[in-house]
Amino acid sequence: MHSSFLTCVNAGLALYSTILFFKLVIQFGLPNHPSRFTSYVISMCMSAFLLLDAATAFGFIGPLIWLKWRALPLVCGSLGLLFQAMMTSGQFNLMQQKVISRLPLIAGLICFAFFPQRADLFMTLAVIAGAIFLSISVGKARYQKRVFIKMTLFLLLAALCRTMNEYWVYNLGQAFLFFAIFYFYIFEHTLGISALIDDFEYHRKGLVG
Repeated sequence: MHSSFLTCVNAGLALYSTILFFKLVIQFGLPNHPSRFTSYVISMCMSAFLLLDAATAFGFIGPLIWLKWRALPLVCGSLGLLFQAMMTSGQFNLMQQKVISRLPLIAGLICFAFFPQRADLFMTLAVIAGAIFLSISVGKARYQKRVFIKMTLFLLLAALCRTMNEYWVYNLGQAFLFFAIFYFYIFEHTLGISALIDDFEYHRKGLVG
C-alpha cells in the first residue's frame, strides 16, 4: 500500500510538471530568444527527471539506468537555473545570453559522461548559489528573487525529508516538491515575459532605425 501510494505521488509530480511545461511552450512560442530557450531546456529537464522517476517506480525502467541517466537532467537543469539567476540580476547582451544558454547542456553531458554520481551535490550547490546570488543582488528583480528563494526553500525541505527514514516524512517531502515546481514555473513565466519585452524592444528599435 505504501509503495503504491508513493508511486502515485511520483506519477502526479511527473504529470503536473509536464502539463506546466507544455503550457509554458504554448504560451510563449518558439525558443528564438536565449532566455526562452534556457527556460524550455530547464523545464524539459525537470519534466524528464520526474517522468524517469515515475517510470522507474512503475518498473518500466531499471534502477541502474535511472541512477545513470538522472545525472543529465539534474546537472543541466540546475546549472541553467544558476545562469538564469545571474542573467536576471546582471547586465548581459543578447550574444552573451546565447553563449550562456548553451552551457547547461554541455555541463550536463560532461557530468553524465564522467561523474554522474556527483549530480545531486552539483544540483544542490547550483540552486543554493543561485538563491544566494539573487539574495545579495540589489535593485531590480525583487519579485523574481522572492519566487526563486521560495522555490529553493521547498527544494531543500524536500531534500531534508528524503534523508529521514520515516515513511510519512518522505511523503511530506514529495508534497513539498509540488510547491517547488509551482514556484519554479512562476519564475520561468516571469522570464518568458521578460523575453517577450526584449523581443518587442528589439523589433521596435529595428522599425525605428
